[in-house]
Amino acid sequence: MNKRLHIFVSGRVQGVFYRASAKRVADQHGLTGFARNLPDGRVEIVAEDGEAGLRALLDWCYRGSLLANVDGLSFDWLSATGEFNNFQISRDDGSLIVDQVHALTNLGRRVLNRVDKEVEQTVVAPINGPKHVVIIPDGNRRWARERGLLSWQGHKEGIERTKELLKAASGMGVKHMTFWGFSTENWSRPDDEVGWLMKAFIQAVSELGKELIKNKTAFRHLGRKDRLDPRLLLDLTKLERDTAEFKDKTFSMALDYGGRDEITRAISKLNKQNKPTNEQTISEELDTAGLPDPDLIIRTSGEQRLSGMMPWQGTYAELYFTPLHFPDFTPDQFALAIADYGNRQRRFGA
Repeated sequence: MNKRLHIFVSGRVQGVFYRASAKRVADQHGLTGFARNLPDGRVEIVAEDGEAGLRALLDWCYRGSLLANVDGLSFDWLSATGEFNNFQISRDDGSLIVDQVHALTNLGRRVLNRVDKEVEQTVVAPINGPKHVVIIPDGNRRWARERGLLSWQGHKEGIERTKELLKAASGMGVKHMTFWGFSTENWSRPDDEVGWLMKAFIQAVSELGKELIKNKTAFRHLGRKDRLDPRLLLDLTKLERDTAEFKDKTFSMALDYGGRDEITRAISKLNKQNKPTNEQTISEELDTAGLPDPDLIIRTSGEQRLSGMMPWQGTYAELYFTPLHFPDFTPDQFALAIADYGNRQRRFGA
C-alpha cells in the first residue's frame, strides 16, 4: 500500500542544492510529489509511494547534503492520494518545474553534477572517520512484514546486507566492524525462527570466513558460548583460530550477547581468580578485550536506544539512528553515517 510522507525541514536548507538532492533521492526510489521553500525559511517535502522508498528519503532528509545544515525536522505519515505524476521542485514564485531545469538555470548542469561527485567522494573517504563501528541491525522482521514476506526472509536479506557493509567498510577507513546478530533476549522468539537463525548464522560464518581470510581480517565472537547451537559454536571457534594472525582489521559478531550479561560474566571471572575489580581489570575480562572502544554505534529502523549494546565500551561512542530498516541500510546510507560522524566534535568529557 502506498503512503504519503509530509516533511518539514529547518536549518540552512533553503536553496537549489537541498531541493535538487532531495529530488535526486526521490527519483532514485520512484517517489512522486514536490519540494519547496517556505516563507519562514523551512523546506516542505511531500512524497508518495511505498514505505521503503519514503523511509530512504526521510533518512536522507535527517542528514541532508553536505552543503546544508539540518537543525530541525518533523514529519507525518498520511494516506496517498495519487495526485502526483513525478517529483518536482517549486521555485520561490510558486511555479513547479523539473529539478534539472531549476539547477541548470541557477548554476548549470555541469556544476551540479561536479558538486554531487565531490559530495560522494567526501562521504566515502572522510578525514576523521571512525575506526570501530558497531551496528545494531534492527527491522528485519518489520521489513519483511511490510512486503508480505515471512520473518526469515527479512533475516536473510539482513545477512546479505551485512556482507555488503563489511566489504564497504574498509574503503571508508573503518578498521573494526561489529554486528549484533542475536541478543540474550532473542531466545524468547518462536522456536522455528530461532532455529532458522542458527542455521543462517552457520552459513553466514562459512561465507564470511572466506572473505575475512582473503582480506586478512580477524574474526571475534562476542557473547555467551554455553547456549549456542554446538555446530555454530564450533564454526565460530574455528574461524577465530583461522584468523587469529591478522592484527590490523577485525570483524566481530555478537551472538547471544547482552551488555549486562557481559559485565556480569567479567566480574564473575575476576572473583573466581581473586583479582581486584577496577576499570582496567573489568575491561580485560570483557568479550571485547583487545579491541578499541567503538567510535560510532548505528541503530536502524527508527529505534533510538542501545538496548544493552556495549554499555561499558560505548560510553563515549557517537550515536547514529536511522528510520530505515536494516535491509534498506545500503552502503550509500552507511557512507552518510560515516560522513555525519566526521562532522561531529568529540570532546570525551573535556
